[in-house]
Amino acid sequence: MQVATINAALFAGGRFIAGFGTGAISSIGPLYQAEISPKHIRGTITAGYHTAKTLGVLLAAIVNNSTKDRDGKSAYLIPIYIQFVWAIILMSGFAFLPESPRYFVKYGKSDKAHEIEASLELEHSVGEASIKDCFKRENRQLYRIILGMVVMAFSQLVGVNFIKYFGTDFFQQAGITNSFVISMATNLVSFSMTIPALYLIERLGRRTFLIIGYIGSWITQYTIAIVGLVATGSDLARKILVSFSILYIAIESAGVGPPSLVIVGEVFPLRTRAKSIALSLALDSGPGNANLGSNVFFIWGSCSLLGAIFVYVWVYETKGLSLEQVDELYNSVPYAWQSAGFIPRAMQDGNSLIVELDKSIKPGDTNVRDVEVDTDDATDLADDGIHEIPTHPQQAWSNL
Repeated sequence: MQVATINAALFAGGRFIAGFGTGAISSIGPLYQAEISPKHIRGTITAGYHTAKTLGVLLAAIVNNSTKDRDGKSAYLIPIYIQFVWAIILMSGFAFLPESPRYFVKYGKSDKAHEIEASLELEHSVGEASIKDCFKRENRQLYRIILGMVVMAFSQLVGVNFIKYFGTDFFQQAGITNSFVISMATNLVSFSMTIPALYLIERLGRRTFLIIGYIGSWITQYTIAIVGLVATGSDLARKILVSFSILYIAIESAGVGPPSLVIVGEVFPLRTRAKSIALSLALDSGPGNANLGSNVFFIWGSCSLLGAIFVYVWVYETKGLSLEQVDELYNSVPYAWQSAGFIPRAMQDGNSLIVELDKSIKPGDTNVRDVEVDTDDATDLADDGIHEIPTHPQQAWSNL
């Protein structure tokens, strides 16, 4: 429809239909990546979706720059035709992708789900979930859907789309003549900074990394806003605006976009995961220009600060946990800021017990926390050099 367009209405209709495909890929991609990934590199693989997306934006900017001076319909038809290449690659690749192990578990084919590691407790109710189920309190689902939707909303409220989509106009208004080249530079920086994020997401953890990203975004955007307010028109002001705009894009591309996507990809329980991720990613589209000039960065900067506060209060650290252990985390730890010290329980069938200890604890230490065992188990473990284990059944696990 887009390449055969004869008027704006037909072109808009084609874009509308293409939006359904884009929305489906945006929801299913992170979901699939999170479900098939080993827990120790799940963050890196899921964040790779954001890397691929920024690469696509960069390639699109290069194509647009190459065709912008052409006369006639080819100026916009060439970029549209090139989109067919990526669609063919995606469609061809889908034929070779297996279903995720958790998909088999959900639909009663657990014999094919041997890849799932040490699952402590799978969902007992694995029937189809409705949209209404995504907002129920059971299994802290309501808490988690609010988390996912707000995290994705804040990832846009920091103003990234303003620079990506309206950056050329903003730089022109600031008196920068070569604004299109600067816009190209921001796209290159955006893609490049997602690469170190693939490492930092597992090194720093989702929660810490995202807080750092929001604070960095807050500082750079307030700097842009203040300089634009008090020093408009000077050469120094223009240099500062460009420098801090690029620095902001670097911080957002590394420390806001990737960890936000990873958090949403792994926070939900199996039964409602697909619909909850789709609802959250529906908010991954934010506002653009309000004709405020550089003053708009006061708004984006304030949202960045609010985002950092929200993450500290509301978002749990899930680094190194299987998706099933994430369920245990949310049902065991009452406050998000306590989540970094969470240690999942490992259990076996029958009367045997596996005790997971911190790496810093050696045999003979007395720092074994909140393990539920009976008197016989405590005696057996004491014989092995582990003492002072609580013997009260059903002791609370929430103080981890």
